[in-house]
This record gives sequence, structure tokens and C-alpha cells, in this order.
Amino acid sequence: MLKGSMKIELTDVHTGETETVLEQNMVTNALSNIFKPMGLDKSPGKMLNGMNPYYQTVLGGLLLFDAEIEENANNLYPPSGVNLIGCASYGVQNNTTGTLRGGFNQTESELNMTDRYMKYVYDFTTSQANGTISCVCLTHKNGGYTSYGGKDAPFGSNYGLGMQVCDGQLQYVYTNYTGASTGDKYSGISIGTTEAIFLINMEEDAVYYFRIDNNKKITITKRRAYMKSVSVLENPYSKKPLIDSFELEELKTELPTSYTSCNFDIADNCLYIVSCANYYLEVNGTFVVTKVSFSNWKVTQYTMTNTTAERINLNGMRTSYIHRGYIFFRGYNNSNRIYKMEVGNSANVEQLKMVGFTSITGTFALGINGRVYIEGYSSGVYYLYVINLDTNEILKVEASRIIGGSNYPCYTPVLNEPMLWFGSYGNWSTIGYFILSNYLATINNLSEPVTKTADKTMKVTYIIQEQ
Repeated sequence: MLKGSMKIELTDVHTGETETVLEQNMVTNALSNIFKPMGLDKSPGKMLNGMNPYYQTVLGGLLLFDAEIEENANNLYPPSGVNLIGCASYGVQNNTTGTLRGGFNQTESELNMTDRYMKYVYDFTTSQANGTISCVCLTHKNGGYTSYGGKDAPFGSNYGLGMQVCDGQLQYVYTNYTGASTGDKYSGISIGTTEAIFLINMEEDAVYYFRIDNNKKITITKRRAYMKSVSVLENPYSKKPLIDSFELEELKTELPTSYTSCNFDIADNCLYIVSCANYYLEVNGTFVVTKVSFSNWKVTQYTMTNTTAERINLNGMRTSYIHRGYIFFRGYNNSNRIYKMEVGNSANVEQLKMVGFTSITGTFALGINGRVYIEGYSSGVYYLYVINLDTNEILKVEASRIIGGSNYPCYTPVLNEPMLWFGSYGNWSTIGYFILSNYLATINNLSEPVTKTADKTMKVTYIIQEQ
């Protein structure tokens, strides 16, 4: 069992006066989820070697937020209404121009194996982490690199926001290893042929795909995931046998089948398919959003109108993303314009604000807790951005990408596993399962918020003890 305590010391550089705040924290279920046995594909090598020493990696990041976060053990990621004020990472100094991240205090930090505790000490200069602090949390080391975005977050940090937990041997998209024409958003969809992965269900030991048969019919297929069961008569590596296949109710609105985008939204457990007849959509042109509820396979369709003042880009996979009832897409002639439109209400549309930069590349990657990540690439450098649904802002993230690889992977969520995703490339390769590393390992709400200003330095001491 882990128990934590935290101390904030704010020192006025003019008077030398120090204000001290002491708090106790709660430990969330994040570490339980990370170390929970997952099934056939969880790699002991990743858990025993890739993450060790654990006190440096899985608890080696610090997050400071401007509002309280409900002290619930299942609150594993902060809501979008909470903003990052400061952060820090184990063993790392901030040698960048970014003003959110502080530095690790090697001298005062201490691993004590006699009393079984780790003391993390992080220092912030007068220019760092200024603002009102209401909540302090521990996270993964990589989560401590401005992982929720900042107006002056630097680009170019060569690491991923995702933490891989397996070796990716179970190929759910590679057609040679599933026994069907399977794929994901990377490879696109051939009407009547491609089974596109959209969800993994551990409880059922199943992988879910959808196939657009024609403009009025969609078929759902389930294939064995081989996470909880193994047949002695089959090779789980080379074949994913069909469990079930069924047609959805006939579509009331015909699908334009020229260009398709899709994603499963974990916010409401629904599959969304975006269909457009044209490479770009003129002002007042229409496209179709098809919503499929996982709980009962009910289909709801919306005919949406381009109510922006310009052409928009809906020319295929990953040109749009739906999260928490909103669709995100780009302008066509000016891809730096990204819009948010309410599904079912085309009149509710807003252009998102880029904070601290003026141009943006990349594709929509995944959405979680009111934030949507965009992976970009330009001139040999990978970039990561995050959209905040509450503020309608796009912020830069220090991480260069979500998970490794030479291209942009596609990300499939795992039902009822709030930290787990599956990464793959088209119909030919698999990264495997990974966890977003900017989780909340602890939640520590302050009894009273404290405000750090440019005339104060700050020291945060966080002790985690095994009992």
C-alpha cells in the first residue's frame, strides 16, 4: 500500500519569507491498472525492465493544476476544465524556454530503502509555474513534460507520450494474420471488403470491426482477440477466427461512400462514421455522420452542413475526429484553421485558437477526457498538439508523438480499460497495447489554493511511502 504527503514552499526573493503548505494525498487506481495482468500479450520484459526503476518512471512526473480534481480513485486523467500550471520530470532540468516545467533537485531527492520511501524534490524559478495552484499530482516521468500543453511549450523532445506494455505480437489488422481483409484508418476502407478495427473488448476476448457493404448497409464483425483464451488447435499469432458477424439496421440516410473517416469515442462508447461525397466540402455542402451505439447497436444519423465560411477538408481517414459530441475538422485551403462543430447541430461551430504558434500540421489521433491529440510532422521533426474542448484552444505538447514508429499509427481504444489503447499501422503492422503516460497516480487537492508569482521561487517535495 502506498501513502503520500506533499509540501509546497513559496519563497519571496525580495524578503526571503517562505510560505509553506502541507497536504496528504490519495493514491488512484492508475498503478493498479498498469500492473494488472492483461492476458496473453502483456510482456514481462516491458514491465520488469522497460519501466524499472518504477519510482523513477511510473511516479517520476509532477503535475500542478489550477483547479481541484475530484478525489476519486478512478479519476485517472484530469478533466478538460482543469488546466496545467506547472510540471516536472524525474532527473531532468528545464533547459528550454518553456515556463511551465521546473527542475529536479538531485541533492535533496532521496530513495530511502530502510524506511521504504521516495522523496521527490522539484524546484521552480521565478519564471516557472506562475499562477494559482489548487491540485498537485504525481504521474509518469514522461507525463511531467508539459503533457497537457502550454502556450510556450517547446517542440522537439524525442520521446512519446505513450508507454508500451507489450511487444505487439497479436496482429489485429495484418490481413495475413486475421484471415480477412482487415485494416484500420491508416490503410483506409474499400467498400464491401475492408473490416476496419474500431474497438477491443477484453471481457469478451474480442476485436470489433465494421464493414461498409454499400451505401445502405453496415456489417459488424467480431474476431478472437486471444487475450484471455487460447485454442490448442489454432495459432493465435497467425489467425484471428471469426466469432460473430451481423448487419446493422438498414440506414435511413444513404452514405456518400467516396470519403470516410471513423473513430470510436470512449466518452459515450459509440462508433462514429463520417461520410462525404467530395474531396473537399464547399460552404453549405452536406456530409453524413452515422453514430452506432455499442450497448444496443442502435444507429442514429445526422446530415451535417458546412456552416463555416470556407471549404473544409473531409477527404478520408483521419481528416476528422468525434469526441464528446463534437466533430473536429480542418479548412481545405487553409489547413491551419481547425473547427469544432456539434454533432446534430451544424449551427454550433467554432474555429479553435492556436496558442503560441500560427501553423499546424498533422492528423487527429485520439480523444480522452475532453482533450483531442493531434500528431504532426514537418521538416523531419515530429510534433504533438492537444485540443482542449472547454477552452477551444490548441496547445503545444513537449512530447514528439504519442507512441513510437516512423509514421502516424492509428489508435484503437479498449472497452472499460480507461488507460489502455492499441496501436497499429494500416493492414500490415502492429505496435500493440500502450498506456497514455500523463495519468494521475495521485491526487492532492490543497485545502486552500496558493498563487505563485514572478517574485517567488517554489519547491515541491512529494514523499511516497510503502506501508
